Amino acid sequence: MIIWALGIAGSVALLAISAGGRGLDLRMAYVHMAIAAFVSIFIALTAIREARALHAQNASRSEIAASSARFMGLVWTWGALALVVTYGSGILNWHEWWQFFLAFFVAAGLCLFFSATLKKDADIKKDDETMLKLGHYLAVFQLIGMTIVIAGLLLDGKMTRFSAPRPGWEDWAANNIFFFGAVALVAISLVALIGRARRPDGRPTGSTYGKSS
Repeated sequence: MIIWALGIAGSVALLAISAGGRGLDLRMAYVHMAIAAFVSIFIALTAIREARALHAQNASRSEIAASSARFMGLVWTWGALALVVTYGSGILNWHEWWQFFLAFFVAAGLCLFFSATLKKDADIKKDDETMLKLGHYLAVFQLIGMTIVIAGLLLDGKMTRFSAPRPGWEDWAANNIFFFGAVALVAISLVALIGRARRPDGRPTGSTYGKSS
């Protein structure tokens, strides 16, 4: 977990530096986008790889759901920290940043709470159907919501606002965080939903994540 904390902290610092450098060189906006994309995709791929491993081990539904929820929480935490460092410090100006920060903070806490609760259930070899169902709804909500976010950002042309940011409304950096964070959440949510399609004995229904024994 320490490695994850250091990695997230380092990526947030790089995002802040590249956001601040946009005023001197337009290419720094592309660097910012690349960093956001790399971090989000890395978290998503790690979540998928861990899900594959858990399925191959015939892990319990609670353990698989806990893993997915933990990675969701990491994405929300990363987004919240990136917003507060970029806008709370005054590197860029955008009056509405704090509202999104609060939403990200709450979402991160919710996902990590689910992860911790489900992990405890997994440790005692128990599947709490109520918690699993709530986790399922959480994944469905995120999948639908984040898909809408991705479509909205693309259709509204917000992913190119870095080329001509408005004074006091420099949301282009936040849009990078929103977009690529949403991409990661869509991928992780799909993993979580697929993980729900399991037989009563806890084994995968197919070979989506790898060979089942």
